Amino acid sequence: MVTLTSDGAEVGSALTDSSGAFTAPVEFTRIEAGRHTVVAECGARLTGAVDQVVTRSSGGQTGTLVILVFFVLAGSTVIRFR
Repeated sequence: MVTLTSDGAEVGSALTDSSGAFTAPVEFTRIEAGRHTVVAECGARLTGAVDQVVTRSSGGQTGTLVILVFFVLAGSTVIRFR
C-alpha cells in the first residue's frame, strides 16, 4: 500500500504491482497556486513535485445572465405602462 501526502494531508493512495510500481491520481483538498511536494510512503519515502496553476474562467455566463435580466425587466416595464 502506498499513501500520498502533501503538506501533511493525504492526497491519494494506491497499491503497488508485483514489481513495486504504482500509479495514483492526486486530489488536493485546497487549490493553491504554486509548486507542491508530494510524498509517497511505501516502506521507502519517495518525493515528487506537482505544479498547480489557477486560471480564471472566461465563459460568458455572467454577461448572458445580465442581458436576460435586462430584457425581463424591460418587458415587465412595457407591460406595466400599457
